[in-house]
Amino acid sequence: MTPLKKYIWIVDTLMKKGETGLTLEQIAEHWDYDDDMRDLGAFSPRSFHRHRSEINDIFGIEVECYNTGSGFRYRIADNGDNSYFRRWLLDSISLNRIMEAGKDTARFVGVEKTHTESLPLLIQAMKENKMVSFDYHPYWSDHQTHYYNFQPHAMKMFERRWYLIGCYGSNHPHRIYALDRMTNVEAQDETYTRDPKFNLEEMFEGTYGVIIEDKPVESIWLKVEPYQANYLRSLPLHSSQLELRRGKDYALFSIRVRPTYDLIQKLLSFGSTVEVVKPESLRDEIREEVKRMSLKYQDIEDE
Repeated sequence: MTPLKKYIWIVDTLMKKGETGLTLEQIAEHWDYDDDMRDLGAFSPRSFHRHRSEINDIFGIEVECYNTGSGFRYRIADNGDNSYFRRWLLDSISLNRIMEAGKDTARFVGVEKTHTESLPLLIQAMKENKMVSFDYHPYWSDHQTHYYNFQPHAMKMFERRWYLIGCYGSNHPHRIYALDRMTNVEAQDETYTRDPKFNLEEMFEGTYGVIIEDKPVESIWLKVEPYQANYLRSLPLHSSQLELRRGKDYALFSIRVRPTYDLIQKLLSFGSTVEVVKPESLRDEIREEVKRMSLKYQDIEDE
């Protein structure tokens, strides 16, 4: 069993106990009751404390120890971090344990696969400012390339895919690589100095998705059919989204983003339920793409 699965077991076991947590003796009992963990051998308090530190270093999840007056207990600390990544991570850990615990669970729980095998290694490399090497096979090529001395700066999730963001030196532009196209990922012994000016939010400010294009941020108005409007209200396209009008037959939303490839693909995925009202340039681009699509569905006369 890999260290990652041990981390998952510790976090999930303590999550289930909430604020009360468990004593070290109770954690050991839970370990003994779990077939997978028991097969690894007896519970080790020393290893547990080492894993506590590693969980905090890698995932930013603190397994805190607190004194009840009658002894020490351990729990997942509530440090006020309700970020999307933390919530996603905790939910993923909980689901992972559910799927592993029940042999028949997969019959009634459908989970889309995401490539996260190299995620802990890359996060640890970022924390230690270590360069990484990997093989990369882009979607548009039949060949893969080996990269090394890459300085990992950040991770970003988009459309159920994780992306690694970094560069090959302070004088080089940032590059973005999809984790599901990476293999043989390794942390190198060489370290780098992190750019104190790098800011992930600023890098993607005004951008939908992960493709950064040299385009100005624009106010984009979308006319949306009622049922689709409910979807956008529950899951906004972008943090800048506003609802400008709510009518009987449609709703009018606005977002302030760059009209990038990722955004255009998303708008097209809504089909006829979403109409771009402005800017006219984006409206024209969508119109031309719809024309090209319609040509592919014209009836072909038998020759």
